[in-house]
Amino acid sequence: MSDYYKTLGLAKGASVDEVKKAYKKLAKKYHPDVSKEDNAEKKFKEVVEAYQVLSDSEKKQNYDNYGDAYKNFQGHSGFSGFGQGQRMDFDFEDIFNQFSGMNIDLGDLFGRRKQKARQDFGQNVKVNLTLSFKEAAFGTEKEIAFDRITKCSPCKGTGAENGKVKTCKTCNGNGRVLRQQRTPFGVFQSQATCHECRGEGKTAEKKCSKCNGNGLITKKTKLKVKVPEGINTANHLRLSGKGHEGRDGAGDLYVVIFVDKHDIFKRDEADVYAEIPISFTESALGATVEVPTLGGKADLKVPAGTQTGTIFRLKAKGIKNVNASSHGDEYIKVIIETPKKVSKKQRELLAKLEKEEQLAKKRKSFFKKVLGKF
Repeated sequence: MSDYYKTLGLAKGASVDEVKKAYKKLAKKYHPDVSKEDNAEKKFKEVVEAYQVLSDSEKKQNYDNYGDAYKNFQGHSGFSGFGQGQRMDFDFEDIFNQFSGMNIDLGDLFGRRKQKARQDFGQNVKVNLTLSFKEAAFGTEKEIAFDRITKCSPCKGTGAENGKVKTCKTCNGNGRVLRQQRTPFGVFQSQATCHECRGEGKTAEKKCSKCNGNGLITKKTKLKVKVPEGINTANHLRLSGKGHEGRDGAGDLYVVIFVDKHDIFKRDEADVYAEIPISFTESALGATVEVPTLGGKADLKVPAGTQTGTIFRLKAKGIKNVNASSHGDEYIKVIIETPKKVSKKQRELLAKLEKEEQLAKKRKSFFKKVLGKF
C-alpha cells in the first residue's frame, strides 16, 4: 500500500496547502533533470503521484477513508507517468530557476503566476591601485582610469534613436514568451524573457546610431579616489554605484590597494619597525641617538650597557589605525657596529681598554671549568 503522506514527508491528514508546499520542495529536489539523488526519477514519480491524489479534496478524502482502495470509488487509473503526454497544471520553470541564476520570480508553481521583469543591473568593477608607503600611511587622493560601461547619452539607454520605441512584436509587449518542451516525462510549458526586447516589452523604432541599439557604450572613465590614512595592502575601497551601468542601475567600483615597500621601515598592521646602528662606546656608556620616525626625527635614549639586538618602543609613533583614531607604535632595533678600520689613536685607546677589561681572564676560567668536566 502506498503511503502518500509519508512520500511527501507529512503527517496523515495534512492540509492541501501543506501538501502543495511539500510537493514544491520535493519536486525541486528529485526532478531528474537537476537532481543528483539516487533513483531520482523513481522518487519524482512517487512524489507526483502522491500530489495528484492529496491535492484534490475529493481524492484526498477517499484516500484518507479507504487507503489504496480509494481508486475503486472514482475510477482513478493510477499514476500514468509523463510518458503519456500528461500535462501538469503548473510551470516547471520555477523548479529550474534556482539552478539557472536568473533573477525571475514566476510565483506559485500551481497556476498562480506573478510576472516580474528581469532587472538589468551593471556588474561590479575591480581596479588595482598602487601606493607608496608614505601615501598609505598618511592618506592621499589619487586619480584612477578604467573602462566603464555606461548608458548611451543620445538615446538615454533606450537603444532607440531619439528615444522612440514601439511594442515588441515577439512578446506583444509582455516582455515574456511561452515555450514548450517535449521530454520523456511529458510536455512542459515554461516562460522566458523575450530575447527581442530583453523583457522590456518595447523595441526601438530605429536603432540608436551611437550604441547600435544596445543602450550601453564603453568609455574611458576617470575618477578621483580619496584614500584614508592607515590603509594597507589587500584593503579595498568600495565606491557604490560607480561600476558598470545597466538599464536598472549600476554596480559598484572596488579599488584594491597595494603598498610599495619602504627603504627603512617595515610594517605590521599599524606598527612599524626599523633598525639603526650604534657604536660600541654608545652602547657601553649610553647615549641619546637620533632615530627616524614617520613624522620626522626623534631622540632615543640608549642606556649604558645596551646589547646589540635590543628593541626599543616609541609609543604611538606608528601608523594610524584605518578604522580608529589611535596609532600603532614604532619599534627600533639597535645594532652595535664594530669598526672595520681603526686609526692609530683608536688602536692605542682600545689596547688600554683591553688591559682594563677582565673578560679574557674570565673566559680562560670558564673554559677551564668546562674542560675539567670531560
